Amino acid sequence: MRPLRLSLTAFGPFLENQVVDLRGFRYSRLFLIHGPVGSGKTFLLDGICFALYGRSSGGERDRQGMRNLSAPS
Repeated sequence: MRPLRLSLTAFGPFLENQVVDLRGFRYSRLFLIHGPVGSGKTFLLDGICFALYGRSSGGERDRQGMRNLSAPS
């Protein structure tokens, strides 16, 4: 399985809808997710894990801990 597109809204640091299009990497065996500390790299992986398994990668965050604090309830 390869993720092709990830859409996150009110998830972690991403309040507004963010779309990560990974189709450009479909012929690559490896790609790098990089950025400054606190930019949301782990939350991208958490988003994929949450979509597939209903929990964060590593199980360190609960469901409420993944929702953006500024999002309306």
